[in-house]
Amino acid sequence: MPSKLARVPELAVGTEVGGCLLERVIGRGGMGIVYRGRDLALDRPVAVKLVAAEHSGDPGVRSRFEREARLMAAIDHPNVIPVYGAGEQDGHLYLVMRYVNGTDLRRLLAEHGRLDPVRATLIVEQVGRALDAAHERGLVHRDIKPANVLLSDNHAYLTDFGITRLIDERTRTTDSGEVIGTLDFMSPEQLRGEETDARSDVYSLGCVLYACLTGGSPFHRPTPAATILAHLEDRPAPVSSEAPGVPRRFDPVLARALAKRPRDRYQSAGRLGTAALAAAQGRRGRARGGRGPAAGGDRSEAATRIVGSNGSSEAATLVAPNGSGGPATLVAPTVPVPRTRRGGSRRLGRRGVAAVMAVAVLVVAAAAAALLLSARSPRVYGPVTSSEASRAVEAFAAAYGRRDAAAISRLLTPGVVRVSETRSEHGLAAVLADYRQQFATSPAPVADELHGLRVAPGWVARATAGYTLRLAGGGTVHGHVVFGIERVRGRAEIGLIATRQT
Repeated sequence: MPSKLARVPELAVGTEVGGCLLERVIGRGGMGIVYRGRDLALDRPVAVKLVAAEHSGDPGVRSRFEREARLMAAIDHPNVIPVYGAGEQDGHLYLVMRYVNGTDLRRLLAEHGRLDPVRATLIVEQVGRALDAAHERGLVHRDIKPANVLLSDNHAYLTDFGITRLIDERTRTTDSGEVIGTLDFMSPEQLRGEETDARSDVYSLGCVLYACLTGGSPFHRPTPAATILAHLEDRPAPVSSEAPGVPRRFDPVLARALAKRPRDRYQSAGRLGTAALAAAQGRRGRARGGRGPAAGGDRSEAATRIVGSNGSSEAATLVAPNGSGGPATLVAPTVPVPRTRRGGSRRLGRRGVAAVMAVAVLVVAAAAAALLLSARSPRVYGPVTSSEASRAVEAFAAAYGRRDAAAISRLLTPGVVRVSETRSEHGLAAVLADYRQQFATSPAPVADELHGLRVAPGWVARATAGYTLRLAGGGTVHGHVVFGIERVRGRAEIGLIATRQT
């Protein structure tokens, strides 16, 4: 999606900016034009990133640009492009960085196709380390893609922090209303306009790894609407089946990296890189994701900690369903039995007996609570059923036919996404505003019909149907619509509406 910042007028070759002589244009990024230049004082090649004067007076643009300079300079890491200087000259904001004599990953894939698994994982592992360094400082890159990975021989650099945000800051769109990031590599929560953290970068890095191994992104589809839908709902095809020669060991690594829910992914980019490298080398990667620096304590498990007689901490864990629709499973902790130095068991003292009894009591209590929750509140948690999804879609069609925006709002999730072949809206406010404008300016349909409704239940249920609008003037509009329905606030609500006219 082109940004208004990408249309920066070029400065003439030979212009001096920030003590650097501009030699030629080498790229255009989210903040403007990038030049190869020469540092006149130190006689070394540099990259100069420039924002045009017409945008430099915009407080939002200035703030983002100054943030990029500070944050990039604060990350001292061998896989992050170093910043040499920043400032303003003649109304132009500029950033001077190391010039990398090489290529970028996007160009490498375009020219040579998919990479050998070992080379691919060595690149991704370096980018993962760079991201960990950024995440430890509370930064989310939010635009991880091959074009932002620079390569000098076998050394990888992560660049373009121009659209970073502080972790947990709520970010939806650019000032021009466009979604930040590149569609093929954006996380589901980013596409929904929800909060993003380090795990969004993990998802995007997983998409990059998939592209390195196969030559194509995992969820690319013919239209932007279909690509968004694939990110939100589809599982990636096993990478070993898409690319001959890629070991099957990569399949679980990619499945975890591209999980729809952030809590189900690797909790740091570095752990994804380590797991991928282990898969390439035929070693067993670390199975547990653990907490990442920006995970915010979000776990896929609900655990009760028990302190045993020896001071160790064990967990009675209620593991939530993983999307299969099966019941929750209670995993009881293994209670260590103290042994003598000769290896024989010894008697438990009163404290040991009490600890074992406490574990047993809490395990039984957790199991009872799980059964009670399942019995008394079957619809509060769990996948969306076919009947629930059908009712939500039929209620939406009826409200749309009545042109009742208030009724529609009660059927949509707060982060609903609505996409068509030409535009998209993200978030409840934006979607409702578009419907209200549509209802106020377009003629009311004489009839609004859904036909051929098909529903697939699941944690994100999918409903597809054809639609026909018969207009008062005699015209008829036909199309196809896809709904994504998920459970929010204890009930089935529509989180995605994708339409296409036929």
